[in-house]
Amino acid sequence: MSTHSTTPQAKEQQFPGNCTLEKALKAIVNIYHQYSIREGQLDLLNFNDFQTLLTEQAPNFLKVCGRSRPGYLKELFEETDLNKDKEISFEEFTIVLAKVTDDAHHIIHKEDRCKPDSN
Repeated sequence: MSTHSTTPQAKEQQFPGNCTLEKALKAIVNIYHQYSIREGQLDLLNFNDFQTLLTEQAPNFLKVCGRSRPGYLKELFEETDLNKDKEISFEEFTIVLAKVTDDAHHIIHKEDRCKPDSN
């Protein structure tokens, strides 16, 4: 007898559930895919896709501590492109998400994001 259930109830328990964090994770994946299919290889962001995603989806992040300055996105892209293939995988993109989330945390707590870790 199999211990794995293939009943309709088991199939209904798919990601994401109704939890706020699970919905947010699904939204992040969907946003990434929305931009990663625009140019180049599917499921990778080239610099143009990356720049468009951040300027459209995280404009307030770019206003914090001079992140909208010329060259910042290029620097962030190059720093995040760990394998230096000039494209950002979803796994590499999670580094950017960590930075955006950290900024959001500081902003929500009304802390000066520019100190002490200003990158």
